[in-house]
Amino acid sequence: MPDKQVIYHKTQKGAEAIANRHSGLAPRLRSLLIMVDGKRTYGELTTMAAALGDPERLSELESEGLVEPAVVEEKTMPAALEPASAPQQPIAATAASPQRAANLAQAQRFSSHLLEHLLGPMAEPLCIKIEGARDLADFVAVIKRARELVREIKGSAEAERFVAQIEAQMPAG
Repeated sequence: MPDKQVIYHKTQKGAEAIANRHSGLAPRLRSLLIMVDGKRTYGELTTMAAALGDPERLSELESEGLVEPAVVEEKTMPAALEPASAPQQPIAATAASPQRAANLAQAQRFSSHLLEHLLGPMAEPLCIKIEGARDLADFVAVIKRARELVREIKGSAEAERFVAQIEAQMPAG
């Protein structure tokens, strides 16, 4: 039995299964896959799976390669609430420095998790686009769309906080 404190996240295959409604997943299994957000622990997810009727479903998702334990990084996701330690440039900048290009994947993960935290499962399509952005320009375009969605659902103040938190995570350069 895995450690109950291990955090799980979707693999690329899992994200594609959510994006493709015709992936062949049973409805309850798909619901559980949607709940895997990179923040919930094995214990939390198995409790949710039990509520759906089968606590062993998480191991099924893992064996099918749709989810996996998250790799613990030096800076964990609740950084959304941490202040930035250095002055940051706005995400609207279009020229990508080598440092920015190297950290684009980190910014994508951060933004995706933040959006999912704000909007829950309805953020999934945009999260997939955020994580699939090939360069900074694509990333900025998707973040602008995400800001508009947050504005429509949560209001202007929350939308601006969303963008400010992402800008704070972007490396200077």
